[in-house]
Amino acid sequence: MRIFIFLLIFFYCLAFGKSEFQPKVEIFASKILYLNNLVNASGDVVVLYNNTILLSDRAIYDQNRSLLELFGNVEIIKGIKYGSLSDYAKFDLKENDASFTSIFLTQTETALWAKGSNAEKKAHIITLRNALVSSCDVECPDWTMHFSTLEYDEEKEWLNVWNPLIYMGDVPVLYFPYIGFSTNTKRRSGLLYPSLGISSRDGFIYRQPIYIATSPEWDLEFDPQIRSLRGKGIFSTLRFVDSPNSHGSFTTGYFRNKSSYVNQYNIKNSSHYGYQLLYNSAKLFSDNQKSSRDGIYLDITYLKDPDYLNLQKESLVELLYSSQIQSRINYYFDTPQYYAGIYGKYFIDTSLQNNKETIQTFPIVQLHKYQNIVLDWNNLQYSADYKISNFFTGSGQHTQLQEINLPLTFYGSLFGDYIKYSISENMYYAYIGYQNIDLSGKESYYKFFRNYHKIDLYSDLARPYENFFHTLQLRATYNRPSYTTESGYIDQNISVLRSPKENMILSAVNYFYDFSGKEWLFYRVSQPLYFENSEHDYGDIENEIRLKFWNNYELYSNIFYSYYKHNITSESSHIKYRDSVYDIMLTHFYKKTEEEIVSDFFTFSTRVKYNEGSDVYASFAYNNIDSTLLKWEAGIQLFRGCWDFLLGIKNEKRPILTSIGAESINNFAVYFQINLFPLGGISQVYEQRF
Repeated sequence: MRIFIFLLIFFYCLAFGKSEFQPKVEIFASKILYLNNLVNASGDVVVLYNNTILLSDRAIYDQNRSLLELFGNVEIIKGIKYGSLSDYAKFDLKENDASFTSIFLTQTETALWAKGSNAEKKAHIITLRNALVSSCDVECPDWTMHFSTLEYDEEKEWLNVWNPLIYMGDVPVLYFPYIGFSTNTKRRSGLLYPSLGISSRDGFIYRQPIYIATSPEWDLEFDPQIRSLRGKGIFSTLRFVDSPNSHGSFTTGYFRNKSSYVNQYNIKNSSHYGYQLLYNSAKLFSDNQKSSRDGIYLDITYLKDPDYLNLQKESLVELLYSSQIQSRINYYFDTPQYYAGIYGKYFIDTSLQNNKETIQTFPIVQLHKYQNIVLDWNNLQYSADYKISNFFTGSGQHTQLQEINLPLTFYGSLFGDYIKYSISENMYYAYIGYQNIDLSGKESYYKFFRNYHKIDLYSDLARPYENFFHTLQLRATYNRPSYTTESGYIDQNISVLRSPKENMILSAVNYFYDFSGKEWLFYRVSQPLYFENSEHDYGDIENEIRLKFWNNYELYSNIFYSYYKHNITSESSHIKYRDSVYDIMLTHFYKKTEEEIVSDFFTFSTRVKYNEGSDVYASFAYNNIDSTLLKWEAGIQLFRGCWDFLLGIKNEKRPILTSIGAESINNFAVYFQINLFPLGGISQVYEQRF
């Protein structure tokens, strides 16, 4: 209902602006007669009052009664934002009342205009009758909203509108007998706008949010909903601010499916419930000084299945398709010299019967000493890092990993800074402890210590040519273990140890620019070389390239190639074209493990500006592994100066949880949305699942 707010604002500003005292009235005209405190002006009348300019053919001002009347071609101008036309206007300057006949109002910032048979302000009530509102062309508007009466109570800050009817051209499309709402921008308790929808699977959908706000520090929203073919439930969200630097929310809910729905679709769970806690706080223990800062972030979710979250969504694009839910807890304390953090992750896989064997990571504690100079020598610097990680399952298995990393680094340069280098000595220690794990007689611990050397050579070169500018970044990083000792049993599934084996990584990065500073070619290559206990001497070589050509084209590719497999192990690439009319993009993603191809799919999207203000769009995703179409979508969007319209169809595969496990369904949807500026939007989605 923003349109009525706009209407009231400029209507009130034009005619009824409040003043602490009665300003003087200045009248200019071709002819002025003054008799017994009665001013009669005619011919190009200009009245200046309360920072407002009033123009008319004739004016009468009764100084005794403070009454001002304007006749014929009345114009009211308030700065450059508001304007009005009328046949007749009457102002009671003492009571700050006014009335108009055949009024026309306009506001330049929103292009909103309104006209009505008459308008008036009596005491604290503003009334506008038999009016219509639009932001389109005045002569032939694409849409208009008509209403019989608009009444606004200034004291109660309440607006009543009777018989609002929206027309598209000459066709009526939406009618309400009455609309009433508060214009007070302060939060207050009451009903929020309901949400309506229809689904072939769920039936008619009705949601009616209830809002409670009795304190500036918190508010509570209840969201009961009914799905005629599926069931009913209620969700609630508490939002709060507990300090100037922190805020959070807590959501919980319960939804019960009808038994007929459970049987028809073989749904695993007859009910869906859970809770979500979000909390973010800065400066929890630190002060306002810049020397230190800390913060905590909580994102905790417990649920029975993903439908607990999906039932809270209104848009298809918000639906959760993954069966794995992650919760996170992070806290850090940071100073210029030290950093401390504690983290945790908890996973719920709703596709499993239970999560007893799901590996959880909590807590992870990290202590870090930032790099600092040694003996006031800037070239020699050290740092220190300690980390303890805990991995456990619901069945009681527990693995703890402790790591200490101490690097000492010397920085220097050669050949006049053309080549820079760093040499570091690193001491790394790790300890792993196992609890409640069947090790078949093996040790319940693992100890590992390694001293390794690291040499890093790098250079950043630049050179201009006749038609372009080239920068080249070269880097060679060599890691060589020295003294190493280990004992105990190491689980081969643990791959988080941060001590590298003997290796070297060679890389080169190229940028090519034209002389306007626009990049037209980027190329990066990286090659790992393995020397210690490796089946292969060469790791996968990575080639990344981005080429921009003919102003509108871009080609990008990032490929990992395995020498010993003689094939590509990972690839992501795209080609796109973009100009003032076309926006077209084709992408491909591919990934292969030791055993099989895990990903191989194409996506295509295009948007065409069919003509000025009209876009046509389409997209699809194709799985090359099983030759299936994962998703397709098409639609049209029309943009006009005062409205836009979107109509589309889409079909996509969506996983669901049944009593026999995870399955997928095709979700077909037809949707449309219309926005009337600045009125707002109307949208509707029809879903068909099979």
